[in-house]
Amino acid sequence: METRTLTQAPALGSLYARAAAQAAQDALTRRRRPTTLPERRIEVEGLTIDPAVVGRWREVVGPADPTHLPSVLVHTQVFGTAMALMAAPDFPLPLPGMVHLSNSVQHHRPVPAGEPLTVAAEALGLVPHHAGTAVDVAVRVERAAGAGAEAALLWEGSSRYLAKGVWLTGERPERPVREEFVPAAPTAQWTFGAGAGRAYAGVSGDWNPIHLSGPSATLFGMKGAIAHGMLLAARMLDGREPAEAGVGWDIEFEAPVVLPARVAVRYERDPAVTQVTGWDATRGRRHFRGGIRPLT
Repeated sequence: METRTLTQAPALGSLYARAAAQAAQDALTRRRRPTTLPERRIEVEGLTIDPAVVGRWREVVGPADPTHLPSVLVHTQVFGTAMALMAAPDFPLPLPGMVHLSNSVQHHRPVPAGEPLTVAAEALGLVPHHAGTAVDVAVRVERAAGAGAEAALLWEGSSRYLAKGVWLTGERPERPVREEFVPAAPTAQWTFGAGAGRAYAGVSGDWNPIHLSGPSATLFGMKGAIAHGMLLAARMLDGREPAEAGVGWDIEFEAPVVLPARVAVRYERDPAVTQVTGWDATRGRRHFRGGIRPLT
C-alpha cells in the first residue's frame, strides 16, 4: 500500500472546493471515475489540535476541556486526513453530496490540544447499498513519540459514507423493510435552528453543501439543509464521556434531521451500554440509534 505523508492537516474548505471542481469537470468531460479504491494511506505527522478551537466548540456545541478533548471534537480535527483520501481524483466516489451513514469510535486515552499527534486514514472497502455505493474509512490517532514519551494509540474510528445514485460493486441490494418504530417516552429534547448546519461547519470545517442551506441541499437530493451527523453524535455524548477516556460509542443514521428541527431523544442505560434513540416526535420517524459503553 502506498503511504503519503503530510506535514500538516489539509484544510477541509479547500478539499471540498477541489472535489467540487473535479466533479464539475467530470460532468463536462464525461470522465469516468475508477471503480476500485486506491491502495493508499494518508498520514499526517506532528498534527496538533489548536487550543483556540476549544473555545469555538464551547460556543457552538458544548463543554470541552483542552486536556481531554471530546471524541467528536477530535473527529472534526482529524477528518481532513480522511477527506484528503476521498477528495483525490482517483477516488471512485464523488465527495460532494456524500451522506454520512454511521460511525464507530474507540476513544482509548485522552487526546489533548496542543500536543503532536500522528494521524492516519485509509479506505477499508466499498459497500453495496440500495441507494448507491458506500465506503468505510478508518482513522487512527496516536501520540507522537518524542520528548521521552512513547507512541500510543489514543483514538480510532470508522465512518461509512454513501454516494447516492452511484453503483460500483455490481450489486443493488433491495431496500430493507423498515421495521415498525414505536417510541417510548423521551428523556430529552434537542432543538436545532435553521442555521445549525452553518454554525457547526464553522467550528468543524465540514462544509458539505447538504448542511448549509435549503438550495444547496436540494441540489443533492435533500428536502432541505440537514444537521451534521457528528453534531447529533456530539449531543448524544454530551456529559457522558469520562475525562480519562476509555469509552466506545457508535451511531447509525436512518432519517436526516431537516433544519430547523426538534429531536425527541431517549437514553436507556443498562450495566453494559447506554442505548440512545432520536426521532421526529411529530412524524414518529427515527433519526438515529446509538450506544455508549466503557472500554475494558
